[in-house]
Amino acid sequence: MATMMDLRIDLQPITAQGTAEPFAWHAGIHARPHVFHTVDAILPREDRAELEAARLDRAFAAAAEAGLVAAGTLLVVPVQLRAAAPDRLLTHLFRAALRHRFPLDRVVVEISADESADRDDAAAMIHACTDRGMLIGFSDFAAGPLALGLLAHCSPRLIRLAPALAHRLDAAPARARLVEGVLRLARGMGVTVIAPAPTEDAEQRAAAAAGLRHFQGELRVERRVRRYTRPMRPWGMPGTGMRIAA
Repeated sequence: MATMMDLRIDLQPITAQGTAEPFAWHAGIHARPHVFHTVDAILPREDRAELEAARLDRAFAAAAEAGLVAAGTLLVVPVQLRAAAPDRLLTHLFRAALRHRFPLDRVVVEISADESADRDDAAAMIHACTDRGMLIGFSDFAAGPLALGLLAHCSPRLIRLAPALAHRLDAAPARARLVEGVLRLARGMGVTVIAPAPTEDAEQRAAAAAGLRHFQGELRVERRVRRYTRPMRPWGMPGTGMRIAA
């Protein structure tokens, strides 16, 4: 199991174009492709809840160690909806945030809007977060029926576009027009739309032409921002020190 998991928390910066300092950080899972989700899928529900509680704790521990508590930025924390009921997941998240002294009003609970996600689970989490006044974000947003249906339930703080939708818009005019449509809808709702940071000049120009202004990762033309990666052993046992990936 230890070899399979090889699990770390990867903090990636989210930056507005033209600014050097991130306004948010995304606490994602950094592991070999599909390893976490493969292991998670075969675990009994109770063990999935335990694994998710450990992952949430490691996310806030990494944020605290990176100095994000004092930085005043948002922390975007994905939740695995299959792990447990919304109330239990939020209880794990609240406890982890309080344990590491991260303000709850700067936490964005991120829900997957991928078309493979369970609509009822996602809607239940949106309802639970709304009842508690928590900020909500959507990931893997690709303007499909599920994503648009979830968007009708609430006005999230931010939307992270699916990489497949936002990648190389310079080579895909049809996708660029779809991104423009998402941006128009989001602006009317006061929602920030985030795309993966482009790395090529032509890709950057196409993203700007489509109206994208917020990016996750390092923009090649701007000052480099370090990514903080916190090692994690299986079942939430902390690793040895923080890893800073250049």
